[in-house]
Amino acid sequence: MAGAWRLTMRIAVDALSITNFSGRVVLLGHLRNMAAAGRGRHSFHVLYHAANRNLCTDLGDNVQWVECPGVGSHWLRRLAWQTLAMNGRLHRLRAELLISTSGAMVAGIDVPQLVLAQNPWCFFPEFHRTAADRWKARLQRFGYRRAQKHADAVFYLSDYLASAYRDNAGQGPHRGETVYVGVDNGLFASSEAILPFEQRELGIVTVSVMARHKMIEDVISALALLHERGIAAQLTLVGPWADGGYRQEIESLIEGKRLSGHVTITGAVDEPELIAHYRRARAFCLLSRCESFGIPAVEAQLFATPCVVADACAPPEIAGPGGIIVPLGDVDAAASALQLLMTDADAWSAASARALTNVERFRWSRVSMPLIRYLDQRAGAGQ
Repeated sequence: MAGAWRLTMRIAVDALSITNFSGRVVLLGHLRNMAAAGRGRHSFHVLYHAANRNLCTDLGDNVQWVECPGVGSHWLRRLAWQTLAMNGRLHRLRAELLISTSGAMVAGIDVPQLVLAQNPWCFFPEFHRTAADRWKARLQRFGYRRAQKHADAVFYLSDYLASAYRDNAGQGPHRGETVYVGVDNGLFASSEAILPFEQRELGIVTVSVMARHKMIEDVISALALLHERGIAAQLTLVGPWADGGYRQEIESLIEGKRLSGHVTITGAVDEPELIAHYRRARAFCLLSRCESFGIPAVEAQLFATPCVVADACAPPEIAGPGGIIVPLGDVDAAASALQLLMTDADAWSAASARALTNVERFRWSRVSMPLIRYLDQRAGAGQ
């Protein structure tokens, strides 16, 4: 079958919009697998800018990193460069396919586009706080509709996101599939020493980029209810804060509920410390209102830590049977779910076993296969 493929398909990857940690995980994980599977047949030319130069890593001799001067990290400058200059750059690269990582098609491009849909923010008007936010959201919804109608293929991080795109456009794509995010193989290797219930702290861990739509206040309120019920659980908030003002609000809420001695805010941590938090806690909890996937919930389950997530967006789909799903905004239900996991060893052990089973869906070797099949089929059809 090797002779059935073209020797090489030249693929450009628009990584200009990758400016946060989760986007980096998604892009580099899938790109690493696509490059490995396509070695000898496909070459990848990744467009980036000076502000996200930290993307550049050695993914093999068929991945080239192409810096685009003058783009910058602001989305308007990026949009202008894409509109005015990207097509010329793709011609110079002799690209036969563009992978767009922004969820939208790039305007004015005359090569086929594969769109990777990652971000549901524009579908939530309650998070559009300024006129600029509302304008940006309208542009994103328009771009997402164009992708559904005109992209060669659209791949979504979750079935939830596929449904949101379909509802926004009123139709499905020419070709569309869900491609989940994988868990780093190093974390799988680190997860071999699982702590049982009795060796874990009476603790809850929340791992995220701490932004307003993550609803950290709901987790704090659930913790306060646990304390009212006589369960002196500890909460650890792990991850960077996207908004300093929001952090101050959360710190004030913690103080107001007299939980200062029971909540630890770590900020960003390195991988060994992150693993330690996952291993020690009896439960992971994130009650976010806007998630396209939810990587930390999967990482927690890798360490047999059950999850409590809100019934919104992708987390119920991702947490699966290893999670307890509570109604969005129902702090009492969240507290009851956490109480069960904090105090009932049998219930915890059953949920923990389900978590370990569920996480097997998210090995990188599995989740990238739809993208790899698409590239190979397109290369074969192009002979």
